[in-house]
Amino acid sequence: MLNNGALIEEQRVKSKIWKVISKHRTGLEVKSLKKIPHRIYQESKKYGYDPLFLTALIVTESSFNNWAKSHKGALGLMQIKLATGQAMASEMGAAWAGQSTLFDPATNIALGAFYLNKLKQRFKDMKIALEAYNHGPSRISRYLRKGKLPEDYSRKVFRIYDLIRSQSI
Repeated sequence: MLNNGALIEEQRVKSKIWKVISKHRTGLEVKSLKKIPHRIYQESKKYGYDPLFLTALIVTESSFNNWAKSHKGALGLMQIKLATGQAMASEMGAAWAGQSTLFDPATNIALGAFYLNKLKQRFKDMKIALEAYNHGPSRISRYLRKGKLPEDYSRKVFRIYDLIRSQSI
């Protein structure tokens, strides 16, 4: 049970997330949209992330466009590829119904947060985990073996995160 101060903080964070979402074209009905701050909050806390950080990742990936499709086939809010989504759903014990699963905001956020957490555990560094989220873990491992690491993507996520925290976004 949360104390009053924790409840107030949770509401403040969810309100901030809502403010960010409301600046984007999501393609979702209001009923679905209103559930997203809670889901982001819930999934972030499960893995020890600041919910505003996960919000920044979603802004970076899809600008909260639930129906986003990348040129590489990544889908939904957190831009998850089908094979990755299926593998994560299997590991989590989540229901999988193919592509439509990735267009369910709650499931997409759960899968994306789980995947980011796996990458963070594997690479032990959030910057590297973010680059692996974007480029793929195998490619990042090859870069690391060569003593290289792309940083553009992680810089962008952290920049957006800073803007959200300062409420400049």
